[in-house]
Amino acid sequence: MSPSSRDRRRAPVVYLDQNYLSGMVKRKPAFSDLEAVLRKAAATGAVRVPESPVHRVESAARPDLGLLELLRELSGGLRLPEGDEPAVRCCASTLRALLERDYPDRRPLASDDLDLVALSRALPHCDLVTCDAFMAELIRRSRLDTWCGCEVFTGRRPDVERLRVRLEALLDAQLR
Repeated sequence: MSPSSRDRRRAPVVYLDQNYLSGMVKRKPAFSDLEAVLRKAAATGAVRVPESPVHRVESAARPDLGLLELLRELSGGLRLPEGDEPAVRCCASTLRALLERDYPDRRPLASDDLDLVALSRALPHCDLVTCDAFMAELIRRSRLDTWCGCEVFTGRRPDVERLRVRLEALLDAQLR
Protein backbone atom coordinates (compact mmCIF):
# COMPACT_ATOMS: atom_id res chain seq x y z
CA MET A 1 0.00 0.00 0.00
CA SER A 2 1.47 3.36 -1.01
CA PRO A 3 1.19 6.46 1.18
CA SER A 4 -1.20 7.96 -1.38
CA SER A 5 -3.86 5.51 -0.19
CA ARG A 6 -4.07 7.31 3.19
CA ASP A 7 -7.50 7.97 4.64
CA ARG A 8 -8.58 11.23 2.99
CA ARG A 9 -11.52 11.69 5.37
CA ARG A 10 -9.25 12.92 8.13
CA ALA A 11 -7.94 16.49 8.36
CA PRO A 12 -5.00 17.08 6.02
CA VAL A 13 -1.54 17.10 7.59
CA VAL A 14 0.70 20.10 6.84
CA TYR A 15 4.48 19.76 7.17
CA LEU A 16 6.13 23.13 7.80
CA ASP A 17 9.84 23.34 7.10
CA GLN A 18 12.26 25.70 8.80
CA ASN A 19 11.87 28.31 6.06
CA TYR A 20 8.11 28.58 6.57
CA LEU A 21 8.39 28.71 10.35
CA SER A 22 11.10 31.35 10.11
CA GLY A 23 9.07 33.41 7.64
CA MET A 24 6.12 33.41 10.02
CA VAL A 25 8.18 34.29 13.09
CA LYS A 26 9.96 37.08 11.22
CA ARG A 27 6.57 38.40 10.05
CA LYS A 28 7.43 38.34 6.36
CA PRO A 29 4.37 39.63 4.44
CA ALA A 30 3.16 36.48 2.62
CA PHE A 31 4.04 34.32 5.63
CA SER A 32 2.13 36.57 8.04
CA ASP A 33 -0.99 36.20 5.92
CA LEU A 34 -0.45 32.45 5.81
CA GLU A 35 0.11 32.23 9.57
CA ALA A 36 -3.25 33.80 10.38
CA VAL A 37 -5.09 31.29 8.19
CA LEU A 38 -2.93 28.38 9.39
CA ARG A 39 -3.58 29.17 13.05
CA LYS A 40 -7.32 29.26 12.46
CA ALA A 41 -7.26 26.07 10.39
CA ALA A 42 -5.24 24.25 13.05
CA ALA A 43 -7.43 25.54 15.88
CA THR A 44 -10.63 24.35 14.19
CA GLY A 45 -9.18 20.98 13.18
CA ALA A 46 -9.31 21.74 9.46
CA VAL A 47 -5.62 20.76 9.30
CA ARG A 48 -3.06 19.11 11.54
CA VAL A 49 0.56 20.28 11.83
CA PRO A 50 3.12 17.74 13.11
CA GLU A 51 6.46 18.27 14.77
CA SER A 52 9.55 16.41 13.60
CA PRO A 53 12.81 15.63 15.38
CA VAL A 54 14.49 17.59 12.58
CA HIS A 55 12.67 20.72 13.75
CA ARG A 56 14.45 20.48 17.11
CA VAL A 57 17.85 20.06 15.46
CA GLU A 58 17.36 22.91 12.99
CA SER A 59 15.92 25.27 15.61
CA ALA A 60 18.82 24.74 18.00
CA ALA A 61 20.98 27.13 15.98
CA ARG A 62 18.57 30.04 16.60
CA PRO A 63 16.59 29.44 19.80
CA ASP A 64 15.95 33.19 20.03
CA LEU A 65 13.56 33.03 17.07
CA GLY A 66 11.01 30.89 18.89
CA LEU A 67 10.39 28.54 15.97
CA LEU A 68 9.67 25.56 18.19
CA GLU A 69 7.24 27.58 20.28
CA LEU A 70 5.29 28.53 17.16
CA LEU A 71 5.33 24.95 15.90
CA ARG A 72 4.16 23.60 19.25
CA GLU A 73 1.26 26.06 19.28
CA LEU A 74 0.21 24.77 15.86
CA SER A 75 0.88 21.08 16.46
CA GLY A 76 -0.84 20.56 19.78
CA GLY A 77 1.77 17.84 20.39
CA LEU A 78 1.22 15.94 17.11
CA ARG A 79 4.46 14.35 15.91
CA LEU A 80 5.54 12.65 12.74
CA PRO A 81 6.21 8.94 13.21
CA GLU A 82 9.89 8.34 13.89
CA GLY A 83 10.02 4.74 12.71
CA ASP A 84 12.06 3.68 9.72
CA GLU A 85 9.14 2.22 7.80
CA PRO A 86 9.38 1.11 4.16
CA ALA A 87 7.81 4.29 2.72
CA VAL A 88 10.31 6.48 4.60
CA ARG A 89 13.23 4.33 3.41
CA CYS A 90 11.91 4.46 -0.16
CA CYS A 91 11.64 8.25 -0.09
CA ALA A 92 15.11 8.62 1.41
CA SER A 93 16.82 6.31 -1.06
CA THR A 94 14.97 7.84 -4.03
CA LEU A 95 15.86 11.41 -3.08
CA ARG A 96 19.51 10.56 -2.36
CA ALA A 97 19.89 8.59 -5.59
CA LEU A 98 18.39 11.40 -7.66
CA LEU A 99 20.58 13.98 -5.93
CA GLU A 100 23.73 11.98 -6.62
CA ARG A 101 22.78 11.02 -10.17
CA ASP A 102 21.40 14.30 -11.49
CA TYR A 103 23.45 16.82 -9.51
CA PRO A 104 26.97 15.37 -9.21
CA ASP A 105 28.62 18.80 -9.46
CA ARG A 106 26.31 20.57 -7.03
CA ARG A 107 28.06 21.71 -3.91
CA PRO A 108 26.13 20.17 -1.01
CA LEU A 109 24.60 22.53 1.52
CA ALA A 110 24.96 21.91 5.23
CA SER A 111 21.19 21.56 5.45
CA ASP A 112 20.86 18.92 2.69
CA ASP A 113 21.11 15.88 4.95
CA LEU A 114 18.58 17.22 7.43
CA ASP A 115 16.25 18.24 4.60
CA LEU A 116 16.42 14.74 3.12
CA VAL A 117 15.68 13.14 6.49
CA ALA A 118 12.83 15.55 7.23
CA LEU A 119 11.23 15.19 3.81
CA SER A 120 11.62 11.42 3.73
CA ARG A 121 9.57 11.29 6.93
CA ALA A 122 7.10 14.01 5.93
CA LEU A 123 6.21 12.90 2.40
CA PRO A 124 4.56 9.57 3.32
CA HIS A 125 2.61 11.11 6.21
CA CYS A 126 1.65 14.61 5.09
CA ASP A 127 -0.77 15.95 2.53
CA LEU A 128 0.78 19.42 2.19
CA VAL A 129 4.59 19.66 2.38
CA THR A 130 6.71 22.79 2.44
CA CYS A 131 10.40 22.85 1.53
CA ASP A 132 12.99 24.90 -0.32
CA ALA A 133 12.86 25.16 -4.10
CA PHE A 134 15.70 22.73 -4.72
CA MET A 135 14.17 20.01 -2.55
CA ALA A 136 10.79 20.61 -4.22
CA GLU A 137 12.47 20.06 -7.58
CA LEU A 138 13.96 16.77 -6.33
CA ILE A 139 10.58 15.63 -5.02
CA ARG A 140 8.80 16.48 -8.26
CA ARG A 141 11.48 14.97 -10.50
CA SER A 142 11.36 11.75 -8.49
CA ARG A 143 7.53 11.88 -8.59
CA LEU A 144 7.43 11.20 -4.85
CA ASP A 145 4.73 13.85 -4.54
CA THR A 146 2.54 11.73 -6.80
CA TRP A 147 3.47 8.43 -5.13
CA CYS A 148 2.85 9.87 -1.67
CA GLY A 149 -0.24 11.81 -2.73
CA CYS A 150 0.92 15.16 -1.41
CA GLU A 151 1.17 18.74 -2.61
CA VAL A 152 4.55 20.46 -2.41
CA PHE A 153 5.05 24.17 -1.72
CA THR A 154 8.30 26.14 -1.91
CA GLY A 155 9.08 29.24 0.12
CA ARG A 156 8.63 31.42 -2.93
CA ARG A 157 5.86 33.98 -2.58
CA PRO A 158 3.49 32.43 -5.19
CA ASP A 159 3.70 29.06 -3.42
CA VAL A 160 3.21 30.64 0.02
CA GLU A 161 0.10 32.37 -1.33
CA ARG A 162 -1.06 29.15 -3.02
CA LEU A 163 -0.78 27.34 0.33
CA ARG A 164 -2.73 30.11 2.04
CA VAL A 165 -5.52 29.80 -0.55
CA ARG A 166 -5.50 26.01 -0.15
CA LEU A 167 -5.81 26.34 3.64
CA GLU A 168 -8.60 28.90 3.29
CA ALA A 169 -10.54 26.40 1.17
CA LEU A 170 -10.01 23.67 3.79
CA LEU A 171 -11.07 26.05 6.54
CA ASP A 172 -14.19 27.09 4.61
CA ALA A 173 -15.13 23.44 4.10
CA GLN A 174 -14.57 22.73 7.81
CA LEU A 175 -16.76 25.65 8.89
CA ARG A 176 -19.72 24.69 6.66
